[in-house]
Amino acid sequence: MTAGVVIVTYNSAGVIGEALRPLCDAGFEIVVVDNASDDATREIVTRHHPDVRLIVNPRNVGFATAVNQGCRSSVADFVVLVNPDCVVDAGTVLALVGRLEALPDAAIAGPRLVHPDGTIAVSAHPFESLVSVVLSRFGGSLVPVVLRRRFSGRRRRDAYTACLDATGIHDVDWLSGACMAIRHQFLADNGGLDERYFLYYEDEDLCWRAHQQGRRVIYDADVRATHGGGASSAVGETWPHLYRSMLVFFATHRPAQYTAVRGAVLVRSGLGMTLAAARRLAGDRSAPARLAAWRTIAGIATRPSRKSIVGVA
Repeated sequence: MTAGVVIVTYNSAGVIGEALRPLCDAGFEIVVVDNASDDATREIVTRHHPDVRLIVNPRNVGFATAVNQGCRSSVADFVVLVNPDCVVDAGTVLALVGRLEALPDAAIAGPRLVHPDGTIAVSAHPFESLVSVVLSRFGGSLVPVVLRRRFSGRRRRDAYTACLDATGIHDVDWLSGACMAIRHQFLADNGGLDERYFLYYEDEDLCWRAHQQGRRVIYDADVRATHGGGASSAVGETWPHLYRSMLVFFATHRPAQYTAVRGAVLVRSGLGMTLAAARRLAGDRSAPARLAAWRTIAGIATRPSRKSIVGVA
């Protein structure tokens, strides 16, 4: 069985070299798909890692579409998705692939993610619901973490425990796509990642489909990858993608909750615009970008039907 690595880059010059180094040293098949970076990302890949297969998109086609391009280019039996700000050594790749080989009913496996300072990141989660959306999007820094966890349900608390305290392997609902090993045949059978998600939720969607088909999603607490958290984006740049993807997910997989979630997004965007306006009066230079982002989100959420947001009946 062979393992290949797919990395999607977008202005990743500051991190891609460190991500590629251990993977190239191990001799894995590596495909980098660049989404129209305007920095030195492509130059770093071609100059310092000539054995990497580089696919260059003339425009940013989104994460899911780029992943699918990379997977179609790979001939490996298992594909490991790695974010460009994630450092994964050969042992972690082989351990994740080994888990999938040993568990024929498992489709996806992910490692424990740690921050560069060694603290553990929560990267395994229960599937989102209306309750979790309200707690996460309205709570934030206003509600202490201990209270959010108390009201978030047993499955979420179990996921936190698996990430922070457990050892061994654990069945979970979904895993962060920052580092995720997937059976290539499972991806092919399902048409890859759902390309309606430009950014965010594509990992949760894939894990949902695995569960629907009776396949396991495995969190392996005994192997690690270091996740830096990504290069900083301009304030509000990715927020509309997050909320649009949220609505796509609910419209597709939790249609009974879609209307309520859409209403929650509308309320949140109204609150966001109000706070951004107050920031602007206070002289906050980030306020115009925040205001523009929340206006875009409000526009997305005011579309009248599920069909208009996701193209489903």
